[in-house]
Order: sequence, then structure tokens, then C-alpha cells
Amino acid sequence: MAFTYESNAKEIKYVMTELERAALKEAAKLLRKKVKSTVPVDEGVLKKNIGTWVKKTDGSMQIGVYTKERAKRKKYVYAYHAHLVYFGTKKTKAIPFLRDPIMANIDQIVAIQTKYLKAIEDENRAKGLINQKEEIADD
Repeated sequence: MAFTYESNAKEIKYVMTELERAALKEAAKLLRKKVKSTVPVDEGVLKKNIGTWVKKTDGSMQIGVYTKERAKRKKYVYAYHAHLVYFGTKKTKAIPFLRDPIMANIDQIVAIQTKYLKAIEDENRAKGLINQKEEIADD
């Protein structure tokens, strides 16, 4: 009797990595929406300059305000005042528009992550959750 061993470790690693990225993208989309809803709006400059990034290299997600260069590339007015809004000044109260919405939505972030990580059990379901398109980080 002959046995054949086939390794599908590469495919499993790929599926797990892409599930992780998909979960981070969905969480980023939620957080971007929540953060933008807490930003004070006079002209909308700061709101437009909020973005999220899911890094392929280390599997991390970042949320923040665009740099001057990135804002220029996107043809947005640079939000030079973001730190003044976040930390406040002598005349204005601080509005921690990044931290507060993230902390308030931890349960939703966990639920999103759980949905994707549970899909590891079923390869077909996992592949259905993976979106190969790169998402534009602002909407």
C-alpha cells in the first residue's frame, strides 16, 4: 500500500494571512467611520484627512491623520491643526477624536475579528470572506 503526502501549508498560511488582513480592513472601515463622526467640523478639513492603513508587511492596522505629503497627493487641504484639536490649547478643550471612538467600540472590533477567525475552520467560507481588492482608505 502506497501513501502520498501532499502539503497544503502554503495555501493555509495564505488563507490565514488574508483572513487577518480582511478582518483588519473591516475593523478599519468601522473605526474610520466612528472617528470621522467625532471630529468637530468647521470646514471638514480634518475629517477628510483621517485615514486607515492595513500594512501587508507586518499585518498591522493604523488609523490617523494624513501627513502633509499624503494630503497633497490626495488633493486635500492639509489638516495642520489636528494636534491642536486632539490635545487642546489654552483656549480650547481637547477632543481625543482617535482614542475615544476606538475604546468605545472594542466590542465591535472583537466581533469583527471573531467572525473572520472562526472562518479558518471552513476553507470555502474563509475564501469567501477574503477580498482581493485593495480598499481606498477614505470614504
